[in-house]
Amino acid sequence: MYPGSGGDPWWDHVQLLTQVERAISIFEEAHPNCIGVFLFDHSSTHPSLGPDALRAFNMNKSNGGKQRKQKDTIIPMNNPDIKCCGKPQKMTTEAGEAKGLQQTLEEQGFRIRGMRVKCTPVCPFENNDCCMARLLSKQDDFRNQESLLEQKIKARGHLCVFLPKFHCELNPIEMVCLNHFYSHVITEHSTVLGMG
Repeated sequence: MYPGSGGDPWWDHVQLLTQVERAISIFEEAHPNCIGVFLFDHSSTHPSLGPDALRAFNMNKSNGGKQRKQKDTIIPMNNPDIKCCGKPQKMTTEAGEAKGLQQTLEEQGFRIRGMRVKCTPVCPFENNDCCMARLLSKQDDFRNQESLLEQKIKARGHLCVFLPKFHCELNPIEMVCLNHFYSHVITEHSTVLGMG
């Protein structure tokens, strides 16, 4: 990576996937017939989803329009309407348009009459059903999607693990960052006091 003007852009998801592909090949060459465990922190590039991922807040209320098409899904087994559990759900209409929030939720058995489409500017904290978009985004098929990174690693037969966020004792990456921060603070403090 060569950052700077005229150099590489800030580290992005495409670069990450290319690096992981190479790392897997190196691991498999060095350790044939072994399963690797690839550990990652929660950087903003790590959980990136595919272009057809299920994203409730990108959907319109009605079908069609400029909203993008999303991949088909399976209605989760913990759906409140037991008749819908486990059923395949197409995310496009018979005419080939992207489905909107209203039809998607109604097909899952939700009663949404009178419910707002999306909250403005954002949904209230820790609210699961304040609007159609929030309600759909909390369903397991929308919430538990695998990132492109996980898909790439699992497709090669290895394990992908994301370390806990902001937890120094369980995430060694956070420990390194914390140690670096404190060593910087101590150095700055020593300089101010005339000790360094």
